[in-house]
Amino acid sequence: MLVKDVSIMKGGRLLRDQNIAIDGPRISGVGPGIKDESGDGEVIDGRRMLAIPGLVNSHTHLAMTLFRGYADDMELLPWLEEKIWPLEAKLTAEDVRWGTKLGCLEMIRGGITCYNDMYYFMDETARATKEMGLRAFLAEVVFDMRPDQIEGVEPFIRRWKGDGLIVPAVGPHAVYTCSEETLHRSREMAEEHDLLLHIHLSETRSEVESFAKSCGKSPVEYLDSIGFLSDRVVAAHCTWLSEKDVSIIADRGVTVAHCSISNHKLASGIAPLDRLARAGANICLGTDGASSNNSLNLFQEMKTTAIAQKCAHSRPDLFGAGEIWRMATENGYRAFRLDLGLSAGALADLALIDLRKPWFAPLTEENIVSHLVYSGHGGVETTIVDGDILMWDGVIPGEEEILDRAQEQFQDLLTR
Repeated sequence: MLVKDVSIMKGGRLLRDQNIAIDGPRISGVGPGIKDESGDGEVIDGRRMLAIPGLVNSHTHLAMTLFRGYADDMELLPWLEEKIWPLEAKLTAEDVRWGTKLGCLEMIRGGITCYNDMYYFMDETARATKEMGLRAFLAEVVFDMRPDQIEGVEPFIRRWKGDGLIVPAVGPHAVYTCSEETLHRSREMAEEHDLLLHIHLSETRSEVESFAKSCGKSPVEYLDSIGFLSDRVVAAHCTWLSEKDVSIIADRGVTVAHCSISNHKLASGIAPLDRLARAGANICLGTDGASSNNSLNLFQEMKTTAIAQKCAHSRPDLFGAGEIWRMATENGYRAFRLDLGLSAGALADLALIDLRKPWFAPLTEENIVSHLVYSGHGGVETTIVDGDILMWDGVIPGEEEILDRAQEQFQDLLTR
């Protein structure tokens, strides 16, 4: 496959009239004179397009697209206890299948090629994601109130370990829903199989204050004291952190999956990204679920993250467009050990964006990253993962069926 005469970014600048050759699941070459050596003869016209490496959604609960708009404008704990958890208790594998496919549709349209998820019925999530063609890190969520969940973790790992697109992970929900024994078992499984650990951490002030009263430590200090934290941990939210917490996260190599829109919509707070960045922590971007964000759009997440941090510190120079863009791309690649990027030998996960959209004008060689972060609404026309075309010229095969089935599953769920 050859993407011909496309624009790319290098060092934050726009380079026009480049070719990207794809051979199987990897990029074989990038440059103005590159030719297609794969022999398949497939050519994509890249004129008027910008090729970007795939975006990484570092924290979500994809099947919760079925709950989009179901319980808005509530605080986190009442939202969970009164609305979300009771409805989740009625979920079936079929619900998760079509909720996952709906989420995949949205992410494909937004240039997201990889996502990190914890939820229920992970085998169904894995199958649906693989059918849609996306790359994913998937963890069966573990709670103490559902002791059966942890018994299914290792079998899930063994079923999917080694798959080309689906990477199993271990997902203890949070310190307030998992005992020390559960956290230890989760860590041990992750270490045994060399997998990532995915956990919610210090999301709200009340969570941190309540845990400190009962345990005498912050959630971060507690996890560190039991040897849980390492560079295999992806910690979602990290909104309420002390200076000591920040140092621990950076020192242990923990990745922070920042979910700005969800945090703001639930009034959870503004994460101390400035302190985390100064300490050298790896910060990625996630959307959280569509039940608390309402969308799975990393372009919205990038802009919201940037302007919230600038406003919180009265510093318009904080978190420039280039730094925010890296959170959605390079930082995610590092966290999830992904060989991605528009370079020879990298995995062929990329998206083509139509530059002839009003939010990209006027366009110069220097302002492309600013446009992507601050004014980009998307405009993704083609999405490729592992060398396979998932959307071409705005068309995703099977989209109408997915929309119809997701609507049917939601209506049925409400009547159970």
